[in-house]
Amino acid sequence: MKKLIFGLVAVLILFGAVITFNQQPASKPVQSAQASNADAVAAPAAESAPAETPAPPEVHSLDYEAIRALHPADEAAVTVEGESVNWGDYADWIRTNGMQYEEYFRQMGAYYGVAADWKGSMGDGSGMTYAEGLLSETNDTIGSFLSIRAFAKEKGVELDAETLAEISPEHLAVDIVGEDATLEDLAARLEETSHMTVDNYRFYSETIMLYAELFKELYGEGGEKLTEEEVIDTLEAKGYLSAAHILFMTIDPMTGKELDAETIAAKREQAEAVVKELRAIEDPEELVKRFAELKEQYCEDTGKEIYPDGYTFTPGTMVQEFESAVKSMGDYEVSEPVQTSYGLHVIMRLPLSAESLLSTATGTPLKARRSVAQEGITEQLDAYFAAHPATYIEGLEELDLTKYIVE
Repeated sequence: MKKLIFGLVAVLILFGAVITFNQQPASKPVQSAQASNADAVAAPAAESAPAETPAPPEVHSLDYEAIRALHPADEAAVTVEGESVNWGDYADWIRTNGMQYEEYFRQMGAYYGVAADWKGSMGDGSGMTYAEGLLSETNDTIGSFLSIRAFAKEKGVELDAETLAEISPEHLAVDIVGEDATLEDLAARLEETSHMTVDNYRFYSETIMLYAELFKELYGEGGEKLTEEEVIDTLEAKGYLSAAHILFMTIDPMTGKELDAETIAAKREQAEAVVKELRAIEDPEELVKRFAELKEQYCEDTGKEIYPDGYTFTPGTMVQEFESAVKSMGDYEVSEPVQTSYGLHVIMRLPLSAESLLSTATGTPLKARRSVAQEGITEQLDAYFAAHPATYIEGLEELDLTKYIVE
């Protein structure tokens, strides 16, 4: 089982227990930096004949009905400790994921002229073809969801009637489509936005809700069942550092060009005055209070709105001069102005705290306590799956999806 799947569930929980799909079909993907740079090249002269646009490569679908017909619909396809998904629903998951792959193939052809197909390599280092990737992804996803359900049952965690009512087909029709929507309307909307069936959407949503309840049972709503010491020990083991700073920018944030020498000299004088004032304060509580006031007055770091109390970060995520300065300091020590490519930083190192805000892959800050709790439940689920691996219907793990390509 890939740890990525359980980690993904944690991210889904963080930003919403039940995922409601967009009501509009997906738009084209964000272009890569390489593609964007290519777009920036000057357009040809007006008198030049326009280049003929080649037709995008043909995209082949899979015969999803033939795949569904391989086994009886009610036969268990994947099972983890008594929790199972039947073949009919499994085949629908293959179709849901497969249609996403096909959309990816179309986009790669339309925007980049790349011919991606089921027999081609995914190019992600796995050595798998797209067909193999589809099977692996579907098995991993279903296996992880079944593990969550089985682990929740083992821990005595279940959803109450009120929560289950939120994912009844009737409630979902109103919630996703709108008032007076029918079940047919719901099915059509899910097909349009995600190629997902109502049954699988409900299974997915119920599993996400169970995960949230399991998290709450083990760690509390926001990880409050973890002690301060447990959180800090984890942060220290990962090399986290914490510091607040006051940035006096010596570049123009719009152009990136260095400010004039007179302005930089004035800013350095301000920074040195701030250092002198702060170093004269001996009480840590008073120091933190005054630092915050001066930060509000002088700091030109736009990140101060998101991280008002400073940054808690791992090595390699900040510019080297900033990181080196923090490492060399003790708690509540104030640095001399530190020059980086952004400007002059007056830095105060802070002790690690369970309430510190950590940055995430989404750019949304997350409390250290919550982050450590999420890692904890991911590790527990990984261990559970290792001890209780999924079993599959005969032949599923060796299924060659390329045999079902529609030419």
